[in-house]
Amino acid sequence: MAKNAPIRSNRKKELIEATIAVIAAHGYHGTTVSRVAKSARVSTGLMNFHFTSKDKLFEEVFKYLADEYFLVWNTRIQAAPADAWSRLQTMVEAYFDRDVFTSAKLAVWFSFWSDPELRDKFRDAATAVERRYVKELEHQIYNLVILQPRAKPDARKIAVRVAGALSAMIDGFWLQALLYPKTFKAKDAIRSCMAFLKLLTFITSSERNLPRWMEQRAGPRHNPPQC
Repeated sequence: MAKNAPIRSNRKKELIEATIAVIAAHGYHGTTVSRVAKSARVSTGLMNFHFTSKDKLFEEVFKYLADEYFLVWNTRIQAAPADAWSRLQTMVEAYFDRDVFTSAKLAVWFSFWSDPELRDKFRDAATAVERRYVKELEHQIYNLVILQPRAKPDARKIAVRVAGALSAMIDGFWLQALLYPKTFKAKDAIRSCMAFLKLLTFITSSERNLPRWMEQRAGPRHNPPQC
């Protein structure tokens, strides 16, 4: 019996991946057990053996995507240098990793977020997944802020706000990738996110000198001649 466990696990993975493709093509309401079985070229009976209902099938898909993302995130973080900037860049890059950032998987994630039925069923689970990674962003942004020459007493609040803004940017880029797959470039999205964080670093460290810097950029003022 134990020898059959890897076979069953692989078969279940194949069925989940077939389900992802069907959801991406047909959405939640167009996804049926029989349609997935046809796509995977297996019997409906085998589908029912692994997944007792459509709800159970979607639960397994959500868990599969969440676990896959966690593995990608952890693998990248463990290999990254320990400084805050490197960790932040690694985290941003993880959002666009080729294993998780595919057109089909994006479509499925947005199905969980946008379909009324799925959103109600998976709101708590989806929120927990999102908060896990936003909290890690907050932590590294906080580490970045307190390293600045003029560290703020409210650095924690700044980190929370910036992490929220960065997370919203990434969500926006995911939506762009879903809507415009032919023109979207992940490397450009990563650069934009890092540019945003660089701007934060500049403002945090140079807030007192910012007006002077802007004046220097504008050039010398020329007073109008007195009459």
